[in-house]
Amino acid sequence: MKKKMFLAASLVLAAQLLYGQQQDCKSYYFLQNNAEVEMSIYDGNGKLVAKNIEKVLNVNRTANVISSNFSTTLKDENGKDLSTGKGKFKCTGAEILLDMQMAMPNIPQLQNMKMEGGSDEIFIAYPSTMKEGQALPGGEKEMRGNMNGMEISMTLKVSDRKVVGKEKVTTPAGTWECFKIAYKLGLSVQMMGTNFPMDLDVNATEWFAPGFGIVKTDTERGGSMLGSMKITAFKK
Repeated sequence: MKKKMFLAASLVLAAQLLYGQQQDCKSYYFLQNNAEVEMSIYDGNGKLVAKNIEKVLNVNRTANVISSNFSTTLKDENGKDLSTGKGKFKCTGAEILLDMQMAMPNIPQLQNMKMEGGSDEIFIAYPSTMKEGQALPGGEKEMRGNMNGMEISMTLKVSDRKVVGKEKVTTPAGTWECFKIAYKLGLSVQMMGTNFPMDLDVNATEWFAPGFGIVKTDTERGGSMLGSMKITAFKK
């Protein structure tokens, strides 16, 4: 009898944990059906230069993972479409996994790059147990595309990720308690048919709100601001 009671209690606890995990996952904007996020992109002087519209296309649930596919549409400051793309988002309860292609630097000079990440699924992880001082895993992804009609290949590398603090962030879309994450972005671009590689090392900082998502990102090089991005509208 005691064994049966223990088994029943264990099953109830497991169900509660799974339900709680799903509840936590569903609060992220990338896991809400038809959710749409507007991320505004600014140059180093704070001038609006583009907007990236991210829209959830579908949400899929399995026993252990909730995932989604979303589209991205980059528009210039006048609302003209510049490029489109797709990304993936996953939540296991233990961590959040964001398509690494979304780590593309928010540098205005690179907005004309139309890149495709191929079929490889490479993600950047955000543990649910995040705390100040914690080192986070990085990643590396190869992409191909074109810029102003010229074929290019690019390797994007994220390294030295670390939680450096907690801060409250307010944007036109709301206010969030965020983990402040610093990391390095390595961007190597090879113009196809030429011998002119371009290597770019950038220091980046992002503000990640648990239960919601990334709300702000800054990029700088040599102490000079290159660009920034923040969420300015959200609807579901």
